Amino acid sequence: MLTLSEGIVFTGVSGCFAGAPTPRDFWKATLRKRSFFAPPSEEDEARLDAPLLPDCAMPPVCAALGENFACRADHVPLEPDLGIGDNTDAWFAAQLLHDALADAGLAPTAAEGRSDRLALFVGYDPTFNPASVNWLWHANAVEQIVGTVQRFMPRATFGQVAALRQELLDTLPRLKPRQIALSRAGDVARWLAQNFGACDMAASCAAGEASVFAGLEAAANALRLGQCDIAAVVVFQPPIPPAQLAGEAGVLPFTQGRELRPFTADSGGTLPGEGGAAFVLRRQGDARRAGTRGYARLHGTAVVAGLPPEDGGLEESLRRALHRALRRLPNGFRDIDYWEMNASGIPEEDLTEESLLNRMTENRGAHIPLLAVGSAKPAFGHTLTAAGALGVLRGVLAMSHRVLPPSVTPPDETFRLRKPERSYYWVQEARPWIASSARPRRLAVSTLSRLGRAGAATIEETEE
Repeated sequence: MLTLSEGIVFTGVSGCFAGAPTPRDFWKATLRKRSFFAPPSEEDEARLDAPLLPDCAMPPVCAALGENFACRADHVPLEPDLGIGDNTDAWFAAQLLHDALADAGLAPTAAEGRSDRLALFVGYDPTFNPASVNWLWHANAVEQIVGTVQRFMPRATFGQVAALRQELLDTLPRLKPRQIALSRAGDVARWLAQNFGACDMAASCAAGEASVFAGLEAAANALRLGQCDIAAVVVFQPPIPPAQLAGEAGVLPFTQGRELRPFTADSGGTLPGEGGAAFVLRRQGDARRAGTRGYARLHGTAVVAGLPPEDGGLEESLRRALHRALRRLPNGFRDIDYWEMNASGIPEEDLTEESLLNRMTENRGAHIPLLAVGSAKPAFGHTLTAAGALGVLRGVLAMSHRVLPPSVTPPDETFRLRKPERSYYWVQEARPWIASSARPRRLAVSTLSRLGRAGAATIEETEE
């Protein structure tokens, strides 16, 4: 848990999601309430016909990155000989980091040098990547295959076994030392830090859907303790191959509809999405002295690992995350103007959020404006590891523009967050963010996992 009494501000952002390769495109799509779900390609559809678990339904549509999952090599300081077998996810992370640093007015390459002390936190830590698989095949799998063949074919000659080994090795991409370095969990963060001139810590903050909140908390802690002068957080979900999607179907229930319909009677599950975002943070005084714009101020963050049902389960996990992120506010949730919700379409998660929303607004008071609520998921899908980053990006841009962002609204009349008698309302159309001069504009962002993990952050406007 972290609460900030002194200013830590967002000075640079980047983001790339389905149909929205830049924050500008993302914000335009948000204001227009565009949705980016599309059916899988013919090749992927053929692979989806055989899920790993026969009782788990596969999603009919996905908000896929497509050609946006790319790296503009002329902008990013990557070695020119990177080829097949390397961790292609790192290219995407490098582009996000480059764009966020450039947006913050910083030299985004190591070659240009940087006198500021930079720390990097990456909210992505896959079990396997192309580099690790290539290394495993070269180091273990080939020898295991050859050993198995020798065991079951004892009459095979030494020459035949050697020919088999060489044929297997020839079918694999050539192994390079860098691939071994990029195959270890967490080393992508170190590799990115080296390429972008970071001279302080580089760490992986993988916490599933709540990864961005873990990264923001670590970054703000490092800034407040003087361990760095600039902190960058990169969180992303690369394209999801059909085999992984089949595995995710055993964890996330997917709806069979072609749109995500949270808080409705027929919200039978979620829909997958892809993308990522990066954020650059500085102490507010440092940003002001450097003449750097501040999008918004990070007020507090929290991550809760998950509570068992006897201790309150999902609702208590989310309540604790929000409570810790709101801890320093004098009136708690009543000081929040807008809540960027999880709204995954998974019934258990939706009911948890709806119950907590009613609890936290029942004593809001007639003199306090209605709480605005919304979510980016109905437009961009459940972006898995980047689910929290999607909400934080939307919240930071909304605060910067002083606009309450609209959300794609399920057309169903059973949509439960459209009740006029409540102390909140679902934002259906963009509207100016009118605020009292007595306190700054504030918003809360949260995410929730069926496994119990919850994350939250509070963001407020800067004086500028």
